[in-house]
Amino acid sequence: MSKTENFKKLPGSLSLQRGTLISDAAFYHLHDDGTEEILNVMYHGIRGTQNVAGNKEKGAATGNATAREVSNIQMTESAKLFPNTKLLVKWDLRFIDLQHILFAAATKAGADKQDEKDFRQGFKDFVEKAKESDGIKEVARRYVRNIVNGRWLWRNRVIAEHILIKVSKANLHDNSQSVKSYEKIAEFKALDYSLKSFDDVSADEQKIADIIVKGMQGDVSASLHIEAILDFGMGAVEVFPSQNYLGDKKELPSGFSRSLYQINPVKPERQAKDNQFLGQAAIRDQKIGNALRTIDTWYPKFLENDEKPIPVEPNGASLDAQEFFRVGKEKVSGFDILKEIRNLDPDSEKGMFMIACLIRGGVYSEGE
Repeated sequence: MSKTENFKKLPGSLSLQRGTLISDAAFYHLHDDGTEEILNVMYHGIRGTQNVAGNKEKGAATGNATAREVSNIQMTESAKLFPNTKLLVKWDLRFIDLQHILFAAATKAGADKQDEKDFRQGFKDFVEKAKESDGIKEVARRYVRNIVNGRWLWRNRVIAEHILIKVSKANLHDNSQSVKSYEKIAEFKALDYSLKSFDDVSADEQKIADIIVKGMQGDVSASLHIEAILDFGMGAVEVFPSQNYLGDKKELPSGFSRSLYQINPVKPERQAKDNQFLGQAAIRDQKIGNALRTIDTWYPKFLENDEKPIPVEPNGASLDAQEFFRVGKEKVSGFDILKEIRNLDPDSEKGMFMIACLIRGGVYSEGE
């Protein structure tokens, strides 16, 4: 195989580890005097109405035992601010050295090992070029924009009147690597930034991007601490941590409607007759990671999709649009581009997308 030839197939076992370390984003009540108090998930009952499509004739029946019940009794979990408080959200972020991204690359037993060696070398060469490229700087700036615009706050961003984002550099102990202090870099008004643009990078954003790049280049001290203060214009309102997926509801009480993510989960007493405070509300690290990597504007249908950035996914999978934007004759999936890695320019659109794919991590194995 010549040095300029693309790989015809990816290794049968190929996995990349995630290039970010992201903590859960913990929720706090922020009082007017600056004091903070943990915001707990609350378990409680509600009485609503049945609003389900279909079977209308049953609901209309009167004096009939088969008539649909109008009321809908549920036990649920919610997270609410105390009166006269704002929402404070805190989390930490660090990027790892790109040279550690390749976790496994192996051909199947009995296959020619030279292809495996060639792929490893091609991958290593691309990573070395990428670490010093303008492409990695652009990827970092896009990550920063999604920090300062508050995209990672999801529904909380939509209902807030004002959001202040504070970004600090975490100073670590030399030996223990435990956090010693935070050095504030900048503050941003999140709602001043569009969720669709990565242009007009400010000097403060560039400072943060430089720290991210250092992390991807191997500086383990390049760690960030992010805080957001959200003002909803009123207190005692519902806020929105991550919601848990419940695959098997057999062990849950009848009528249980939803489960919210907690940092230190507390199992509710299902038969309690009053509200119960559970663990601290938070947004999951995976949900934050999805928001941060919503930087892909290089996919084929970008203009047709209202110029919306989508999360970096190998096949361009978008839950919002229910479509795979990178599957098709263009051959621009992460799997296709990875076969070009020996000849890939990290400053090109394909190269920047591949850098972002490396940060995302994942399994790229290709079988027969």
